[in-house]
Amino acid sequence: MTPVALRRSGYAALGRLAPGFAGRRATDAFSTTRALGVYPDDLPPLGSRGFPVEGDPDVRGGYLWGEGGPTALLVHGWGTDSSSMHSLIPPLRALGYRVAAFDAPGHGVAEGSQATMTQFTRAVGAVLDTLGDVRVIVAHSLGSIASVGAVAARPAAPIDCLALVAPACTLTGVLERWSRGELRLARPTVRRIYRELHRRNGVPVSHWDVVGLGGDLDCPVLAVHDPGDDVVPFAEAEAVAAGLRDVRLERAPGTGHIGILMAPEVKELISAFVSGHGIKDEEKAR
Repeated sequence: MTPVALRRSGYAALGRLAPGFAGRRATDAFSTTRALGVYPDDLPPLGSRGFPVEGDPDVRGGYLWGEGGPTALLVHGWGTDSSSMHSLIPPLRALGYRVAAFDAPGHGVAEGSQATMTQFTRAVGAVLDTLGDVRVIVAHSLGSIASVGAVAARPAAPIDCLALVAPACTLTGVLERWSRGELRLARPTVRRIYRELHRRNGVPVSHWDVVGLGGDLDCPVLAVHDPGDDVVPFAEAEAVAAGLRDVRLERAPGTGHIGILMAPEVKELISAFVSGHGIKDEEKAR
């Protein structure tokens, strides 16, 4: 029997014998942020300097490229870390931005191997509050939900635009796809995951919805996604485009869920979008 088959049968047996325990174990598995248990070296990446993040003990700090000026914040996806966004630093620096990145709770250099969307969103908010002059956010995958949630909670934040790369629109969709995947969890166990996530997050799973959270956003949004993405379906980006006020949806075929962050055409799309909606020439000269 393969390891996957063993896990699948184990969850099935637990669901019959100890359903509450099965639900908690499955929730732990869904909430895992580092499947390989890897913690990178806690050193600032090349060309950056560290900065402390105030107001959130779950965040070790962040990294900055550049000195003064308006800031572009990079928000990584679930199960990766800030290094996954490094290819986007040069094009944003070329546009005149100071660039910031950080490792979300349970990711990268942060402690732990699990996190909640509440922690992720709170962390993005703490970074926004610490830096102050964030004008642009570029977020990947589930980082899109955390970023939109943090911005929506700060209507006075000076955000000029958002770029969402391979965005997940809802946590419900993520959970449903995960539960139907290799583990093929029984519906009673999935319902227990919903209840346990509600308890851990303080809000129901349905709360984590880009459209529901960002319905009042009045800044332009770019959603760029590979139609063949086998991790987060393209339909998620279509839902974002259909549900928010001012969204430009772009396709990036053949780039994949992670490769999309390095694709030259995607960097060009983001640069053109930010250039059209971001800082003006007089601000660049300051």
